Amino acid sequence: MSYRRWLALSLASSLACATAYANAIGNVGALNEAQFQNLTGDLGAALSYKDMMPAAPLGITGFDIGLTAMDTRVDHGGALQAATGSGSNNLFLPSLQVQKGLPLGFDVGLTYGRVPGSNVRVIGGDVSYALIGGGLLAPALTVRGTYTKMTGVSEMGLNTRSVELCLSKGFVFITPYIGVGRVRTVGTPYTGTLSAVTVDQTKAYVGADINLGLFNLDLEADRMGGSTSYGANIGWRL
Repeated sequence: MSYRRWLALSLASSLACATAYANAIGNVGALNEAQFQNLTGDLGAALSYKDMMPAAPLGITGFDIGLTAMDTRVDHGGALQAATGSGSNNLFLPSLQVQKGLPLGFDVGLTYGRVPGSNVRVIGGDVSYALIGGGLLAPALTVRGTYTKMTGVSEMGLNTRSVELCLSKGFVFITPYIGVGRVRTVGTPYTGTLSAVTVDQTKAYVGADINLGLFNLDLEADRMGGSTSYGANIGWRL
């Protein structure tokens, strides 16, 4: 079996498993304030923007379109279980991501994703600027600003904002990268007597971009607060 076929089957299997355990968020009004704050932070870890790319800019003619599968094991599973009525501590988010290179070292990106079997959807975008463009010997260093918004959940609103730095260095067909940032998540209840909350968390991640010819495969592990995410992105990049 080819590597690309194995990857497609693995992602399909993960999607099927996620559909089996995911429930809609529909019990927010029954949470107390501490549980709502925990839920907000955990949703922020799962739904915040994950660029899934090394730091080097795409260039004015460059673009990338890819499919991402990200699974997050949340820090406070009890709050998620109470809000969804499920027995799972995980949120699985498949998404479509598009990145476009601009002049002067800028890139922009957009994403749309949906948690299977749930009412959770997310839209977002990012803007990045290459402080160091990278080269044969020099690494690349990029600063990014990101934004995401959860939709589809009638009982609460949620958005995330982040600023991060990403460092990468290419070696033939593989480019390892690392990053660190700060994420602010705002949760707004639309039911019950809860108050809006703001959760600030540090994130750190490590990944690798693998050149497969016409396609690129990115593998990434992300840690935000006490939540851990693992993801893969298969994309067409020029």
